[in-house]
This record gives sequence, C-alpha cells and structure tokens, in this order.
Amino acid sequence: MCVNACRCQAAASSHVGKPLHVEVKDDNIVLELPNVLAMKSIESRIAVLFNSSDSVSVGLCTVTEGCLTLSVPRIHWLYTCKEPKPTGVVPVSEFTIVTSASFHQKSESQLGYLSSVLDIGDGLFSVLFGLELNLARCPVLLLGGRDGLVLWLAMKSVIGCPTSVQVLCSLGDSLVRVLSFSSSHDDGTSPSSSCLVLVGHHGHVVVISLSAGATKPSYQHCDILGPVQCCTSFDNSKLLYSTDNELYVADVVMSVQSDQPGSMKSSALGISGITALSTLHSAEEMNGTTLGKLLIL
Repeated sequence: MCVNACRCQAAASSHVGKPLHVEVKDDNIVLELPNVLAMKSIESRIAVLFNSSDSVSVGLCTVTEGCLTLSVPRIHWLYTCKEPKPTGVVPVSEFTIVTSASFHQKSESQLGYLSSVLDIGDGLFSVLFGLELNLARCPVLLLGGRDGLVLWLAMKSVIGCPTSVQVLCSLGDSLVRVLSFSSSHDDGTSPSSSCLVLVGHHGHVVVISLSAGATKPSYQHCDILGPVQCCTSFDNSKLLYSTDNELYVADVVMSVQSDQPGSMKSSALGISGITALSTLHSAEEMNGTTLGKLLIL
C-alpha cells in the first residue's frame, strides 16, 4: 500500500461522519474528490465513498507497485439523494471490504493482520460473488444502499465478472455494520463454516450462510432490539450491540444453528451511553480460540 493512500485513509477516519475534501496525487494523476464520506484500502487498491449535489458514488483506483503511480479512478454511481440530508436516511459512511478466507490468510502472512477487512469461507464467497472473483483474489465492497438494499462491487476488473454495482440482498433497514462469524460442530470432526451478518439500525438482521454441500446461500432473517447505534463481534460467535440506553449481547452462531426465525435472544449488560464498540484481536490463541480485547467508548 502506498504512503499517500495510507495518509489519506487516516485523515478520513479521523473525521467520521463529516464530509471532507481528499486529494491523492503523484506526478501523473490527481484524484481530487470533495465531500468524501469514507475511505478504505487493501493492498494496492483504494476505495473512496463520496457524494455530489444529488447522488452518492464510489471511486476505485489502484497504485502501481514500485512507482507509486495512481490509475485514473473508476467512478460507480450508487443512488440518487432525494432528501436534503441523505446521511440522516442512509448511513453512507458504512462500507466494508470482504475477501475470501484463503486470500485473507495469504495477505495476513505477507502484510500482517488486516483489521479492517472481513473474510468469509471460500465456498460462501464464491456463491455470493462468483468463483472468478475468488480465483482472481479480488476483494469486494459491501455498501448500504437506498430502500434497505445492500450493494456490492468488485474492487478490480475481472474478465467474465460484472463491473457494475450489484444487489446482494434486501436488509429492509439502514445498514449499520457488516460482521463475519465462523463456527464448527461440537464434535470437531466437521470443518468450520462462516456466515456474513448484516445489522440494521432498526434491529433487523440478515445472516447469510452456506450449508455443507449446498450450491445456494441461506438468508436467515431475524430481529434484535433497536435502534442499534453501534455493534461489533466478540468471541467469534456473539454480537455486542448498543441501543439508546442499553448494551446487549446476542449469540449469533447459536441462533444460526437453531435455524429459528424471529427475535434473536439478547441479554442486557446494564451499561448505557455507549457510542462506539471495537474488538481488538491479538495473534495469541488458546484452545483454538483467538484471544482479544474489547474497546468500549
């Protein structure tokens, strides 16, 4: 990842929720975008989410290794802003980079732990986004769209794959966070599986998983207590989320294994006023479980 991109990513993250002006340049290309809502990068690719006077778009560009030369950005239109303040309707600053597990493991060994990137099982990644993108080691962006839609976009051009914004599913809610979980059977004889969890502001949750031997993913709809202000994963199976006046924990993996739609059981922790949650992982492992720390603000 180039130095310029890293600096811009840090600048954008320090102004969460406030549109800002970002300029990334070198001797050949200048990427200048006003009203930037969020930025993320992985390897040599940069994604910039921004809004203009009447629409929200995402720009993708790459950095040529060795000479720090930016490519001309590819601009993808996402949706039109009908309301004067679109950020009050759709949390447009939320977008997530998702990769396959094999890609993430290889990148982790080369670049260190990628904390801002979600990984899911290769099988689930292939059925959701295509085998070609998996083989090409192409990450995808997940973005919250209008009318409760969740959108996705490949971060680089791959022959035979769509290059425009696609619809993953309908959450029926404003997207707050995308999380991933992995699980295995109690006997330990079956390989672990993963699921993608989409959490909405009003408490609607969609869990996307792939059963062993299946060719199509399963979409499990359930609800938690809302409105969800922030949330994070914890202990690789639990969802920790905060409403206006309480902090709750719900066991997502158990809910998926029980395959029972409806409300997901949540337990109150007796803590209020939470504005941000983040799980800090470490490389230390004990009995197959990665140890980590939970940051609560």
